[in-house]
Amino acid sequence: MMIEFLLLISLEEPGSPVIISSATNIQATSLTVKWTAPVDDGGSPITAYRVVILKGSTEIKNVNISHPGITSLSVGDLKRNTEYKVKVFARNAVFESVPEQETIRTKVIGKICRSSP
Repeated sequence: MMIEFLLLISLEEPGSPVIISSATNIQATSLTVKWTAPVDDGGSPITAYRVVILKGSTEIKNVNISHPGITSLSVGDLKRNTEYKVKVFARNAVFESVPEQETIRTKVIGKICRSSP
């Protein structure tokens, strides 16, 4: 006699990551976004993150980070004293989270950083 079991796993959208950047992570033409993994992984380990940087409604960066251990991203070539919206999404095996978002203003003076080619 053979007995078969069917295991049903419910996977859901993970929670949002938590942005932990501070003023020291913001310069005149660059910023470093730092975050922590979401508390709720939706039933499947976090596999990646996506970071979106917007200036107004214009997307200027959309970066996929495929290593779940990487929880920061540095962005250069930004404008001085300018407001940017930063969104960080978490991904599990099936879904992408609602983004955590923060509005950041670059400094008037400070280090000038350019992105690598």
